[in-house]
Amino acid sequence: MSDIDREIMRVLPDAATQSDYLSTPDVYRRLTSTVPDLPSSKTIYRHLARLEEEGLVEMEQRGTASVWRRRAGASGLAAKAGTMINFDEALALQTLKRFSSRQIPELVADSLTPLFEIAETRLQKTNNETERKYSRWASKVAVESGGFALHYPQIKREHFTAVSRALFEERKLEIVYRPRHKADNDQAKTVLPFGLVEVGGLVYLVAGTEGKANPTMYRLDRLSNATAMLESFAYPESFALDTYVRQQRHFDFMVEKEVLLKLKFFSGAGDHLLEAPMSKDQKDARKDDALHVQGTVMLSQRLRWWLRSFGPNVEVLGPASLRAELAAEAAELANIYSK
Repeated sequence: MSDIDREIMRVLPDAATQSDYLSTPDVYRRLTSTVPDLPSSKTIYRHLARLEEEGLVEMEQRGTASVWRRRAGASGLAAKAGTMINFDEALALQTLKRFSSRQIPELVADSLTPLFEIAETRLQKTNNETERKYSRWASKVAVESGGFALHYPQIKREHFTAVSRALFEERKLEIVYRPRHKADNDQAKTVLPFGLVEVGGLVYLVAGTEGKANPTMYRLDRLSNATAMLESFAYPESFALDTYVRQQRHFDFMVEKEVLLKLKFFSGAGDHLLEAPMSKDQKDARKDDALHVQGTVMLSQRLRWWLRSFGPNVEVLGPASLRAELAAEAAELANIYSK
């Protein structure tokens, strides 16, 4: 399949999930914003007609106009999977669908909808006890978040599509961003997309700005508009998303410095750290009825949130500045609750 055919298939509505069609001029208009050196509308029509002949596209004649949509299951693997998929593959796909509940996989998984449907149909057609075990497997496993469940704001799919496309093709991205302190902002800005990161149910775009040394984080649900531009940019060789996230700890929010954190836990509150240490150099010991834990961590707002979650079941022994800060907070809380 040629590049232009792939672009046409991408913009067409999918018959599996949408009932509408696009006219040839509508297809052409959608391609103008994403395809450089776009051929003429007549050439696009010829590509559409050829895709119809190949069984990948459906066409209806409405008066003198031809309207088009992608045939259900006509994308990628789904076009061939119907008669080839076995029970192992069907189970893998259904497990992926069931447990891809976080926002990024869910949005991307829309492209796999035809495969998921084929897999579900395959698992329903059981001929023996072994196949029935396959079909029951997905209902025997569950995933639950360890934190308090919140209803996170939804990301508009068209915004996610534009952002991920610009990221993949290393194109500049025009966005209108509305942070909490400026929720009515309508001013567009051009950014250079470096990566997507999901943190606790929220999805962030890490993007550079021409003339600025350091990237900026943008929450995708706060975008009021996002458009992948035709102009490309050179992805910086000096930037590595994994380093930005895991080593520089930018998503710990308001990172300050590394500190030696010393904690004293009560009532078993910190026992999970014996199996999931808070740092590579963690040391721990039980003294009387308390668990003493220490390790080198990054001082940040996220660390403070974590410590507050233990309430009276943790005492910060060091560093002294953090102990004093949390002691002042505790005194303020005591004053609030004493009223």
